[in-house]
Amino acid sequence: MRVSTLSRPARTLEVGALALSVGLGLLTGGLGTPQSASAATVATTQVSSQTSVAFSQTGITVKAAASQAAKSKVAANRVMTEAAKHKGKKYKFGASGPKRFDCSGYTMYVYKKAAGKKLPHKAHLQQRYGKAVAKSKARAGDLIVIRTGTKGTHAGIYAGGGKMWAAPRTGKTVTKQKIWSKNYVVRRLV
Repeated sequence: MRVSTLSRPARTLEVGALALSVGLGLLTGGLGTPQSASAATVATTQVSSQTSVAFSQTGITVKAAASQAAKSKVAANRVMTEAAKHKGKKYKFGASGPKRFDCSGYTMYVYKKAAGKKLPHKAHLQQRYGKAVAKSKARAGDLIVIRTGTKGTHAGIYAGGGKMWAAPRTGKTVTKQKIWSKNYVVRRLV
């Protein structure tokens, strides 16, 4: 009877099957005294508690990652909302808003206002901020820096679908435009 009682947890606790089978081997090998039976039970209990700890730690990690992803999505939405608010504002070299912008002044202003992120007022310097992201993994709210060689020459905010919000050049206004170069980097700030 004791052997069949102890073998049930082994089937349900696959992680503890080895420890339990060692304990059962002691029981069936002639050492089946009450002390041996309790030792097998202790081994099963220890494995069981280790299993539950592993699951609870995994659960905490998953919850923390989900929480971080949700915060990141909210921040990216704020960046996109702020970027769209400035549609139609005129380009002016060296301007950083809120009435006029150049490209890096626009990204600098939007990230500061929407997410509290400070960026320098140069596209070349902005490409060093945040986390590098593969082009295929870009998501709305990411910083786009178009380059000539390795020098950043234009900055915008990824809007999805191969487009970005940007202050393009003299005579133009802030608009959502196609990413017109293949030489660019994506940086995740939020």
